[in-house]
Amino acid sequence: MPKSKRFISNNLNEEEKRTLLTVLNLIIPASENGKMPSANDVGFFTFMENENIESFIQEVLIMIIDASNNNYNQEFSMLSADIQLRLIDRLRRKHVRLFTSLINHVFQCYYQNDDVLEGIGMEARPPFPKGYFVEEGDILLLESVFERGKIYRD
Repeated sequence: MPKSKRFISNNLNEEEKRTLLTVLNLIIPASENGKMPSANDVGFFTFMENENIESFIQEVLIMIIDASNNNYNQEFSMLSADIQLRLIDRLRRKHVRLFTSLINHVFQCYYQNDDVLEGIGMEARPPFPKGYFVEEGDILLLESVFERGKIYRD
């Protein structure tokens, strides 16, 4: 997709922010019991800036905004949830890699959040220095791979 002239700015405008919040809530909504936050409750804006993916996110948002305006003459965040899902699904099928990458970034941010980790029963801490126990496997299972020898080029 050619980049829009609006793409020049590194900061999201208000419509792009509203669209991002709506999309994040569509990807991972908050749980009904309140135990798990939604994707827009875990600091995605900070994650986006820290990971230097703001321009990529903005590209996807512009695509969503343009599709919403062209198809429904309305801002994406103002559409009903059913129409939002249909529009996103149509764009996702057309631009698989972009939307897969967007979802992966959202998941990375989400599962780094302390509340999410605690919600899924994990300690919200780095793996070291305490570390996690890794069950030892049977090293002899790799014997056939070792005996096969080198199968790649230098």
